[in-house]
Amino acid sequence: MNLADSLINDLIDFTDEQGVLSFYVGHTPAQAADPQPTQPIEIRNQVRDLKARLAESDKDLAAAVERRIDALDGELERLLDPKAHGQGRALFVGVASGRTASVALQIPFRERVIHHERAFLRPLVAAVDEGRPAGILVLSRSGSRLLHWKVGEAEELTSDTFELTDAQLADRKSGPSPAAPQIQGHGVDHKEMFENRVDENRNRWLRSLVDEVVGTAKEHGWDRLVVAGSAQVREYATNLIGESDGLRVIQADSDWEHQSPAAISASVWPILRSVHEEREHELVDLVMDRALSNNAGALGLLDVCDALNQGRVAHLLFDDRLQLTGYRSSEDTLHPELTGQLTQSEGVEFHEEPLFVERMIEKAVATGAAITPVAQAPAAPLGAYDGVAALLRW
Repeated sequence: MNLADSLINDLIDFTDEQGVLSFYVGHTPAQAADPQPTQPIEIRNQVRDLKARLAESDKDLAAAVERRIDALDGELERLLDPKAHGQGRALFVGVASGRTASVALQIPFRERVIHHERAFLRPLVAAVDEGRPAGILVLSRSGSRLLHWKVGEAEELTSDTFELTDAQLADRKSGPSPAAPQIQGHGVDHKEMFENRVDENRNRWLRSLVDEVVGTAKEHGWDRLVVAGSAQVREYATNLIGESDGLRVIQADSDWEHQSPAAISASVWPILRSVHEEREHELVDLVMDRALSNNAGALGLLDVCDALNQGRVAHLLFDDRLQLTGYRSSEDTLHPELTGQLTQSEGVEFHEEPLFVERMIEKAVATGAAITPVAQAPAAPLGAYDGVAALLRW
């Protein structure tokens, strides 16, 4: 199954009475040619460690997990095949039910094997955030291509050709030669004037093209646009776009004029990835500025959980190394700790949540919020606030 917008919502409801096994693997093109890839070894080591941990606490559950994994041998082999589709693949399996769901996308995951009552979604959420839609504008002297990129795959939206009209070409040669005015056919070739005229028309075409690209960016929700082509035309287009409604322009010193969308997608991923941490710094700065000036921002577990419970979170941020324990109520509210009036809530039950960050993710997804796991360096300012923050709707 290719990653679809509704997939995370579907996986939130993936539960099982004996828990869900979540397998994540990552492949690169080079690994497809490796006769001894490391992924199967890593996954099988993690499976062995999981079985050992479960056997110490619940032998019956450990036996059930082992039976389910044995029954999945064919599906695990397909998951681990480096030549199959998708650099990042995940498999979710209900231990009791045998229900399965799978994901394949062109952004690699780190190898993980997790057993919990629900599907473990944090790696998938991170991939969706890093793989959010972006645009690719390929420019050449003869035309342009505009592509839409999402979670590692690109499709061509439009292409355009730069052409001079007959009228613009008609006066490349003009008039008789001043040295022999009586002899026709010895016209002066105004090459420099002609080339200036070509550049002027190309710039006019580029201005019109950029207006269309900016409109398409808004339509598709792009916050990044990669511009490829010669240095001169890239620079001109970049200056035209400027700071257009938060659209970050990234120049690529590449000639993709005749490349396939798949080849362009493979080349553009490291370019997009190179600005991801910069964006995380900007998000953290923005949320702290808002929260500390009493605007639409929240810092710390208590305030963020209150906002999640009220459906006010527009964008959830958390340190991607964060591991938390908290509580979920029978009314589906989240609480970092049980104190004060909460302990007096009549008719409300509270259950400890060892994967509390995952419950926060689920609550954010359910209310339509964006989610960004933040890397160590940009997350540093959040350390004083439990490693958690949010941009709010109000």
